[in-house]
Amino acid sequence: MKKILVIGSAGQIGTDLTLTLRKLFGNENVVASDIRYPSDEVLDSGIFETLNVMKPEQLVEIIYTHNITEIYHLAAILSGNAEKDPEFAWNLNMGGLFNVINVARDNQVRRVFWPSSIAAFGPNSQKTDTPQYDIMDPTTVYGISKLAGERWIEYYNNRYDMDIRSLRY
Repeated sequence: MKKILVIGSAGQIGTDLTLTLRKLFGNENVVASDIRYPSDEVLDSGIFETLNVMKPEQLVEIIYTHNITEIYHLAAILSGNAEKDPEFAWNLNMGGLFNVINVARDNQVRRVFWPSSIAAFGPNSQKTDTPQYDIMDPTTVYGISKLAGERWIEYYNNRYDMDIRSLRY
């Protein structure tokens, strides 16, 4: 049985994803988590755990408490806010990703999903029918972190034979 953890469940995508996964797999099989409280709909429909993705020990505890087999990692500082404090955004976006994939690797979590972004492209990328492998020259800290994250998950897939999946939104 899948036991899913959604990190970043208080955000717009996290809220919709959590509710959809609960409809598909059952409320008791999808644990919502975030550093802040999500909508009442998410809180009332299933399990919620407060999680600071920068504290891997919290993540390990949630994995063991709920027998987590899959993680959807959505926690990030997005473009506009990231530019206000680039170093903090980098530390959260990349440090959070490393915490999730390292904890997943060390605790036999079978699958991790992590969204990337078209922000990984840049001004010199092809504008229409953009191929998967094109010039990647992001101009924001968010885009830079997404491009770096794509490379890191590719490395973890190859080096540790982990099932980490990503999609550029």
